[in-house]
Amino acid sequence: MTRWLLGIVLVMVTCAPIRAEYKTMNAILTITTNAARTPVQAAWARFQATVDEMRIKMENTPRFRDNPQNRAKAYYTLLEAQAMAYNFVVAPRLDHPRIQVETGWQSHFYTLGQNGMDLYYGVAFLDGKRSYRISGRMGDLRLMLLQVLSGLPGRPESKTVGNYDFDQFKKGKDGHFSVVMSATQGDGDHIALLPDSGYHFVLIRRLMGDWLDDPGELTIEMLDPPPDHSYDHDDFDEATMSARIDRAADFVRYLVEQFNINLYDMYLKQAGGKKNTLGLLPGVVTSEVGNPVSNYAMGIFELEPDEALIVELPQPPKSAYWSFQLGDVWSRSLDFWNYQTDVNMTHAAMDADGGFRAVIANHDPGIANWMDTRNRSEGTIVFRNYRSADQPIPSVRKVKFSELAKYLPPGTRRVTPAERAAALARRRAGFFKLHGE
Repeated sequence: MTRWLLGIVLVMVTCAPIRAEYKTMNAILTITTNAARTPVQAAWARFQATVDEMRIKMENTPRFRDNPQNRAKAYYTLLEAQAMAYNFVVAPRLDHPRIQVETGWQSHFYTLGQNGMDLYYGVAFLDGKRSYRISGRMGDLRLMLLQVLSGLPGRPESKTVGNYDFDQFKKGKDGHFSVVMSATQGDGDHIALLPDSGYHFVLIRRLMGDWLDDPGELTIEMLDPPPDHSYDHDDFDEATMSARIDRAADFVRYLVEQFNINLYDMYLKQAGGKKNTLGLLPGVVTSEVGNPVSNYAMGIFELEPDEALIVELPQPPKSAYWSFQLGDVWSRSLDFWNYQTDVNMTHAAMDADGGFRAVIANHDPGIANWMDTRNRSEGTIVFRNYRSADQPIPSVRKVKFSELAKYLPPGTRRVTPAERAAALARRRAGFFKLHGE
């Protein structure tokens, strides 16, 4: 009995500091909750509530509930959306604009919406009261496209201001160009901004045929920067930060609702509700940040380990760029820098009849045009087709993996394990040349 009583006393003594700490923390939380919040505190609370609302929306999708393979990736993408909100909303400095590459859509860090493996993206944020010059050279790019929105996607004021193809601009020696971006039209090439928008979202797509090609150069500069001490904008006053946090919350909502959730549903709807089928999505209709010179065909793949899909284009399009790429159910690109999860027009092995056929499977069939599912039982197929004279819809056929040879034409190009390893090594070298270590 004495030992038992002594034990109780020791537990009470040991736990007393912990209980006191919890009591203090609860008191602080109660005071913070009950007291009138400052604008920035209220904005932060709205941001946190939005994140939790988006978590619940993702958890309530059938693909989360019914397939354990998809659950961990859901939380990964929710964290990714928050990181993108910081990089796209909070971090940019309007008084010193730059073209963001590594903190925009690229590699595995930011791929929501399924960024294209061959699209060297850049994003910038500009004030319509200022004038800018975007300059550089084309290098080996297949094409370069620029889109201006009046605000970040997900905001009510966000609308497309203009879409530009850099082939329409004058080029100097070695493909050099220089274009003014402003709200007032001047002489020469011009990209329009809106004078009443203080936070334009500029999305740049540079399409490459091979990552080892020359990506050219691109810079942006403000033409009329005022002295720092007189600039009429403070990134860190409470009103500005509150507005940025609110925009960040709206961007998280946009990324989760429109990319993580709705793209999958839209692909399935466009394919007539059928998996392993592609449906056409022409032009800008894919999302707020689509491009009018693009034509997509997209769908959902679903495969058992002993199955494969054959994707076929009897006649590839006459276009500036086309490719196939795989993603997961949350519309994130599968790892394309370490694995062959895609095939483009430059690296495609064409068949003797002039057609293109690729195999989608979770293990290597020894076919040159293989797209690796990375052991995902379900995911997305995206066919991109830019500046094309036609809008083909590739066909898809599901077969047993062991019977692939029956459905592929004679002479289908095959590769050895050594050749595959060399192709993957070249892929990694190209990725690091383009994006750096």
